[in-house]
Amino acid sequence: MDSQWKRFWETGLFPSLEFMLSLTFGYFISLLFYTSSNELNLVDTTDSAFPILQALLAFFFGFGFIFRKYSQNLQRPLTIILLFLVGTEAYWVIQEGASEFLIDYIFSFELILVTAILGGFTAGLYCGSLRDYRFLSFALGVTIFTFHSLFDPNHNYSLKTIIAVLFVLFEIYLFSTFLQKSAFSSRFYKIRSKIGKHPLFAPFYRSSLSLLISYCILHVYFQPGPKIPLILSISFAVFFGRILSLLTGIKHETKAVFLIGRATLVIAFFFFVYQSYWNYFHIALCILLAGMVGFFKPNESGKKEYIFVSLEVFGYTALSLILYHWNIMLGIRSFLALGFVPILVYPYLMQKHIVRTPRLIMLGVTCLITILFFHPPSIRSNAPFSKKEIYDPIPYKIINANIATDEFVFYRSILPFQSDPFLPKKTEIKNKTIILSLQNNQSQIISYIERLSKEKHPFLIFISRKKENPSPHINALSLLKRVSFWSFDVYYPPYTEQPIGFSEGIPKDWRLKYFQERLENANTEEARIALDSIIKFSSGDLRKDAFTIKQLYYESYADYASFYYSIGQNKLALDSITLARKFEVPKKDLLRIAYNSLKFTSPEPDFIPILEDLAGEEEFQEFAWNTLLPMFESLSDFENALKTMSLLEKYYRNHNQTDLANELELVKVRLYLNQENWKDAEPLIFARVKENPESVIWGRLKNEVIEKKESSRRIYARPEKREARIQ
Repeated sequence: MDSQWKRFWETGLFPSLEFMLSLTFGYFISLLFYTSSNELNLVDTTDSAFPILQALLAFFFGFGFIFRKYSQNLQRPLTIILLFLVGTEAYWVIQEGASEFLIDYIFSFELILVTAILGGFTAGLYCGSLRDYRFLSFALGVTIFTFHSLFDPNHNYSLKTIIAVLFVLFEIYLFSTFLQKSAFSSRFYKIRSKIGKHPLFAPFYRSSLSLLISYCILHVYFQPGPKIPLILSISFAVFFGRILSLLTGIKHETKAVFLIGRATLVIAFFFFVYQSYWNYFHIALCILLAGMVGFFKPNESGKKEYIFVSLEVFGYTALSLILYHWNIMLGIRSFLALGFVPILVYPYLMQKHIVRTPRLIMLGVTCLITILFFHPPSIRSNAPFSKKEIYDPIPYKIINANIATDEFVFYRSILPFQSDPFLPKKTEIKNKTIILSLQNNQSQIISYIERLSKEKHPFLIFISRKKENPSPHINALSLLKRVSFWSFDVYYPPYTEQPIGFSEGIPKDWRLKYFQERLENANTEEARIALDSIIKFSSGDLRKDAFTIKQLYYESYADYASFYYSIGQNKLALDSITLARKFEVPKKDLLRIAYNSLKFTSPEPDFIPILEDLAGEEEFQEFAWNTLLPMFESLSDFENALKTMSLLEKYYRNHNQTDLANELELVKVRLYLNQENWKDAEPLIFARVKENPESVIWGRLKNEVIEKKESSRRIYARPEKREARIQ
């Protein structure tokens, strides 16, 4: 090869390819973290499998990072083995893996562990090689991704696609290690800071790096949620800090750079110590620390430096968590927080290049900052967990399957049984039938169905069928068989026989067709009207069957009420009772659920019929009338308000609660006066005044009714109209 072309390859084309590779790595590794944070919400992280996966990934990444960081070159045999393994893994991910990472996690967890080990080790090898030119390219890729995410947060890439792309990039990286670089090319790749060798600046890099890593760990612990602003500020500041360190004029301003660096570190320490305000200035803290990491990074760092960094990170993090969880007085807490100071100041106290006075001043300033401003986060700012329950009741009792057994496993089903919030694992569905719904995460559920079909596993999908919300048109459902019931459909795989049908209590002859025509697409209210009409105008078997079907409807919705009450969803329990009472008068057990649910629910006009049912039972009468009374008054339904008031007053007098009855009588009089109902108010007031002539309250009411009656009888004389004088 001609020397000119060789020089072009070594200093032009190949560095450009290296730059694109590192930039692409930075972009896709950031995309991996961003996408996995969303997809892992669908993974059950409470079992032992997920921590094992995390531990293996972290261990092999750290092993690969340290191995590559302190080795000159990758050995050829190791590189060839990794090339083969990474290529094989990439082929499996692309060709054999499911379309969703979650499905492979559930059904092929052993292969996911192998992928994590291999991917973590190879990623560690690559990150360990990030020096100078590659590091800047990688940081620029992370910065580009975070900028892109600010303007377009919806990255519609599956985790499987991102993992496949990363394995292809790992293949390219491993293959590039076979290409030998000349001495000139190696010098070209080395980016040397103009102040990287100066001994004064070494502590700045160590202190800022340990503070930055500590804050990132604490940020993840105290502030769960999107990390795009954090990543953007760090990558942007590191990139431009490193670029700034390459300026030639900086090496002539050693004293100014040292003073600015020390002041910046003290300001960053103030932001770190003032932990209760992290929500307001965490971006500034990250920019200051990451900028210092990029600017003061030495050209060569020994193993000893990173050991000290690890110890300082442990000290900052452990002390912050202890002071957060240890419930002691704030003054004592601030005194103990002085432990942050020696961790920060120790490298400067040991420096012999600086006179003693500035070092002591820095020690005093940091102590003063800690005592005055340290305050740990008062409340861990977790995003509140809100579980949105599925409310789509169906009359499931009309089918003949005994679903309330251990033979079934539920995932976010519309049936009134405890559902798993995560897709069941392979071990959980053995010898069981899975009941699914398509309410949420349809793409993951469809991939799950495809895998179940591949393994010939039985499953059922219940879908509500409503006029305002018809069954979804999903291609995956067209491959399944369907059984239609009244207001819902059940899908099952074609390799199984029809698992369910109508209940034994429902007729199978021409009467089934008769009811089918009237109830197939009817909503709850229409079904009630149709069944009441059949009961009213039919006789014999049809009337008997209509009563049976009403009973099944009632039992179905009563089961929903019992289920929602058991999981603390009182509002949904009351909504289910509202449906159940359309078909039968609620029984005592259902009324008790209504009573317990209403005690913890804001009263609504829709619950008035339920309260009237409760008023029919002596056990719940006082509660029902006390709840109905203010509701009728707020609705200006004075007739029912007075009627309820009379019943409640009678109840109190029968139970020797005279004081409450007298107070209620005052409320009744006030209601009469507001309606200007003197006919009913006056006799009652005068009777009570006669009984209690010294009562101030009844005396005032007597004067008030007399005054209002007189004012209503006054005749106002209108002044005569006078003609206007013309001037």
